[in-house]
Amino acid sequence: MDEAIPLRLLADVTNALKAGRGWEGILQRLAELLVERLADWCVIDLLDEEGGARRAVVAGRGSGPDSPRPGESSQLLPAWPQDSAAPLAQALRRGAAVLIPDVPSPEQAADPLERAQLELLARLEADTAIAAPLDVSGRPFGVIIVARTRARRPFTEAQVPLIESIAHQGALVVDNARLYGQQRDIATHLQRSLLPDTLPDVPPFRLVARYAPARTYAEVGGDWYDAIVLPDGTLAFTVGDVVGHDVRATARMSQLRHMLRALVLDRAGPPDEVVRRLDQALENLHEADVTATLILGMAHPSTSAAPSLTWANAGHPPPLLIPAHAQPRFLAGGHGLPLGVDVGVPREAAATAPLTAGSMFLLYTDGLIERRGEDLSTGMERLRRAAARLHGLAPARLLDELVEHVVPARDDDVALLALCHAGGSPG
Repeated sequence: MDEAIPLRLLADVTNALKAGRGWEGILQRLAELLVERLADWCVIDLLDEEGGARRAVVAGRGSGPDSPRPGESSQLLPAWPQDSAAPLAQALRRGAAVLIPDVPSPEQAADPLERAQLELLARLEADTAIAAPLDVSGRPFGVIIVARTRARRPFTEAQVPLIESIAHQGALVVDNARLYGQQRDIATHLQRSLLPDTLPDVPPFRLVARYAPARTYAEVGGDWYDAIVLPDGTLAFTVGDVVGHDVRATARMSQLRHMLRALVLDRAGPPDEVVRRLDQALENLHEADVTATLILGMAHPSTSAAPSLTWANAGHPPPLLIPAHAQPRFLAGGHGLPLGVDVGVPREAAATAPLTAGSMFLLYTDGLIERRGEDLSTGMERLRRAAARLHGLAPARLLDELVEHVVPARDDDVALLALCHAGGSPG
């Protein structure tokens, strides 16, 4: 008997909704739970900014020829007069759940919305129904309608408070998910706006980059990539990561990116010298709370078959070389402490390696290889094997596949920058 377990049902519904992903998915799950535990059908209609409504969810048990299919496509609903007797209009007007003890036939409808809703309830073979507003702090954004057919005991006033409570809890969870989604979109837009719109090409080199925000939080981060052509034609490129996941980290990231650009252009020098000057500049500016890792590379065009690369590594995961005709391997050398740790500790001289035609030099942030409770070397090996498996893909496709398959959960931001020798595709 469903009337004997309202508190348990309410708790079960709340816990299930909190485990959902995305507000649209939460609405669908709410309807499914109500059908599983309390009703034969559940319909959810949502309001738009202009005061109109659309049908968002239809879930139920029906199997007749006129029954809506679960997940029936969304449709706009007709406008309605202020005194409409449509279930949606009644629930919104009263600001409370409404019992429809004997569902009228569509012929009794007095306005287009009432007819549309009664026609749907007729298709559902509904005998009784309850309509409850989805609102937060008096701001309605939709209505949920649960219906029972003649095959079950009819809804009575006894179930109205339970449906109203479930609608209220569902509305809170959905509203939080909507706000989270909006905040996450803003954070992602802010992060992307601080990254370069385009990347330079210096034949035979071509750059391809990707940035993927974390899926598990709505804050901005400190991952970045950048590239610039120096006056002598050298291509300078970098990937870095400022510690933190907040607006401060993003601001520091932008500051570091532009400081590095200025230092690279101001005075020619090997990557390790530029990184040393950047670290010194941070100390001179008393940026004591800034900690960051990065790799700064420089690609030198050449008429030879193997143009040279040099790079300096400030505490960052090592670059991955994906040769045209050999297995991918990580490159050591050029190491030094992260920025902001100890400017007095000497840095290794920049490392050097050739880049043959069709090869790729891949830089990435630690979000690509880190997983909770796992050694970093395990993530690095997973990346190396994935790069070998994706052998032969075009650079842009390869980066997309790495992001999707190496870190499907993405608990952290990921930035990737690939320097490709245009003599062929990597692998």
